[in-house]
Amino acid sequence: MKYKAIFFVTTLMLNLSCVQNSETKKNEIQQDLSSKRESYFKKVHFKNTFEKDSTLEKKIAFDFIKISNNEKTDSIISICNCDKNIKDNSIKIQIETGIPTQKELDTMSDSSNKRWNTILQTRFGPVNKFSGQFKFLNIELKDSLVKSINIYSKSTENEYNGADFDSLTIDRFKIKISKFDYSIASNVYGEFELRLDKSFGLFENDTILKGRFLCNNWIIRDKEKIKNWEIN
Repeated sequence: MKYKAIFFVTTLMLNLSCVQNSETKKNEIQQDLSSKRESYFKKVHFKNTFEKDSTLEKKIAFDFIKISNNEKTDSIISICNCDKNIKDNSIKIQIETGIPTQKELDTMSDSSNKRWNTILQTRFGPVNKFSGQFKFLNIELKDSLVKSINIYSKSTENEYNGADFDSLTIDRFKIKISKFDYSIASNVYGEFELRLDKSFGLFENDTILKGRFLCNNWIIRDKEKIKNWEIN
């Protein structure tokens, strides 16, 4: 009788354990499906647009990109460079910015100006003094079409899965532009709103970018130049 009781209790405990594990697994699956469903509907509800807007205001090549995760918003200084091709009416727009390395961000207050002064090093500082994560937002346009949007990232430290270079393709965008004729770069300007599939890198889950651009004839850096950029 004693052994029967022990057997009964052991069996009951095993069954309860299986039920609990099953419920835990079920909850994990439901959470995963819920997360995927939410991500899917966000993508569906964000309609891509690229349109001409004659009411846009012309700014300067130096501006600020607003970065957000829907709860927190910050901004970072940016510089716009462009490369036009008159023959096929296309233009490459490169919006360059930079933020401190992750190590510096972890010890820096939110009010520190250095958080968004990093990019100025590329214009006014010696290369061997560079320190940070440099971001290159690239928008390629042809006529009234968006050919591609991507971000190339180069860091003075191995910030990106043990590497100093990373690239990200962006397929969710809203862009307004002054004109679809790109023959005179200084007359091409606009604004953008982008949704990224992973964090930009200034703070947690900062996947929303908004900003403005003014084109010019400054030299842009292509992917290989950025990837092989020798910075310390």
